[in-house]
Amino acid sequence: MKRARKWGFAAIALSLLLVAACGAKEDNTLNNPVAQTDAAEKTLRVVATTVTYPDFLYSLGVIPVAAENANAEFPSYLNGAFDAVPKLGGVLNLEGILAAEPDLIIGANWRDAKNVDQLAKIAETVLLPDRDNWRDELRDMGDALGKKEQAEQVIADYEEQIKIANESLKPLVGSETFMYMRIIGKDSYVMGPLASRGKVIHGELGLNSVAAFPKDEESIAISLEMLPEFNPDHIILQVEAGDDAASAQKIYEDMKTNAVWKGLKAVKENHVYLVGDKDWMNFSFSPVATLNAVNEIVETIKQHNGTE
Repeated sequence: MKRARKWGFAAIALSLLLVAACGAKEDNTLNNPVAQTDAAEKTLRVVATTVTYPDFLYSLGVIPVAAENANAEFPSYLNGAFDAVPKLGGVLNLEGILAAEPDLIIGANWRDAKNVDQLAKIAETVLLPDRDNWRDELRDMGDALGKKEQAEQVIADYEEQIKIANESLKPLVGSETFMYMRIIGKDSYVMGPLASRGKVIHGELGLNSVAAFPKDEESIAISLEMLPEFNPDHIILQVEAGDDAASAQKIYEDMKTNAVWKGLKAVKENHVYLVGDKDWMNFSFSPVATLNAVNEIVETIKQHNGTE
């Protein structure tokens, strides 16, 4: 096992879980911050685990020395910045991380806590605590990298872009109702205002949900026969583009020819917006992925309503 290089890191707040680089300690959940040094003047070799954290690094202007990938290629919204970054796959790849020779490993407590001893033998390791939203996760990562101001700027820029998107949709759809529907494999789901993506679509973008959606549910499985109960003015429809793409596409093709589907208000008015692909993996879990999805939603609605 190669000995980890000793670099200083900016002070880590918000109860980040720090583990020493050379040898695991009995207590792996230390709250003492690392002393702040001149690390910012050096090029830090960083690996951030999970398929979401690389989005955060990109948002903060950091290109990792290796990164996990959910699909064969990194998302297109990273604009080629990761083209030369070695891919680690969609699971924790200790061998790949070791080969990348990082100075710092940033992991997720919910997933990587059980492997923290092994990670700590490779390099200085920080586990970010469990959070309910990406904003707090980004702030944690900003703390770990000495980029707190950058993290706050990313959040502020996101909020401004969401405000612009919200205001651009108001004159097009007013108080009309929306339903976000996903076809995954052989199953169909409707995601409501409490779902992570629903919070963006119905909350941040201000698109009204149908009244019939259960108030205490995040998402529900739905059959074709149930759709008339919701009968929204607009349908945001995502057909799975991953491993189950063929099954999902068949469900969609069959659905389009069904009389129940054809009788829906949104279908009759050409207000079905087919959106989403593999780049939607981190929609609602990172700022860059969410803005990518939001831009697609807004542009598709504009095109269907004759403003593009």
